[in-house]
Amino acid sequence: MKIHFAYAIPRFQSSYLKRGFSKYLILSGRVPTLPILYRRGWLPFLPNPLRAPYSITVNLFRYLKERATTYLYDWEEQRTVKIGDGGIILGHPHPNPNTIVQQAFNNGIAFKRKILIFPIHHAIESIGRFTLPLIEKADIVFGIMGQYWYETLDNSMYSCWKEKIIPLDMAIDAKQYPVVKKRFNKPGKRGYLYIGGNRPEKGCHILNETMAGLGNLPKGWIGEGPDIPHMKHVSRWADLTPGFMSAIAEKYDFFINTSISDANPTTILEAMAWGFPVACTPQSGYHNMPSVTTLSTADIAKNIEDLLELQYMQEEKLLEISAINRSLVETNYTWERFCNSIWKEIKVFS
Repeated sequence: MKIHFAYAIPRFQSSYLKRGFSKYLILSGRVPTLPILYRRGWLPFLPNPLRAPYSITVNLFRYLKERATTYLYDWEEQRTVKIGDGGIILGHPHPNPNTIVQQAFNNGIAFKRKILIFPIHHAIESIGRFTLPLIEKADIVFGIMGQYWYETLDNSMYSCWKEKIIPLDMAIDAKQYPVVKKRFNKPGKRGYLYIGGNRPEKGCHILNETMAGLGNLPKGWIGEGPDIPHMKHVSRWADLTPGFMSAIAEKYDFFINTSISDANPTTILEAMAWGFPVACTPQSGYHNMPSVTTLSTADIAKNIEDLLELQYMQEEKLLEISAINRSLVETNYTWERFCNSIWKEIKVFS
């Protein structure tokens, strides 16, 4: 069996390689096609930890190539994959009609199976609408999404194809995210942290209103986008290394996410691994979890009340929550579970 896997490939960390790749693009006419070494998984100088979506690419590719002949493509590449009847295309859709997955699904080439894998959420339909014609043609769709989005799929634009959508929780390698939050600041001094972009689906207007109601308590944000007025912008970009996060953990105690349409953000799992108690909306994908404080996209007053409850909670209880969440990322949200779930569905076509 041959698998042609198209997902977001990590960008070069080395300035030398960046310059070399720029020259390669010039010589190749600047069509986004990667060097042949990438086909077999040449991914040099990867950062540690590796952020999503690149972590998906690396972990799933390594898993698949141990079990089948697997070729790697970037989801932005513009080329036609000619593999005949014996191959499987597995990839993340891109809105550009000239990209790998779009061409594989639309150019009439015969495949054994056409399989999609991408984050699915549906409160802001414009984000995923371009995927609908591809989903219709797919044999299987691995929807990276939390429980909330699968439970509400019947009321979404994806409802017609629910039977071919297989829900898939995100994953991290917990060893790359050691516990850094080992003690909490005194009640009345504890801080709130958000890591992520300020884009419409992230619900940062809800976050801002909620933080405004928390007075002068510490509030920090790491990410890109317009300012969030009631949060200190710690950094636009940072490598979330244990050393960096240990310094962050000295000031901030809780991880907050108020997304309104977010499939399954990895930052929540990372925060759980680091030891931060988490408070998030169901629309962030994490839903009905006893160790996670549920926030609302509409009731700001309730959000403030629940976050103040954490503020004045006994440290012993907070450490208990941290331990439960750490156990979840070590046992439930693993790459072994993630990759096994995919392989179980596609190995029957070998």
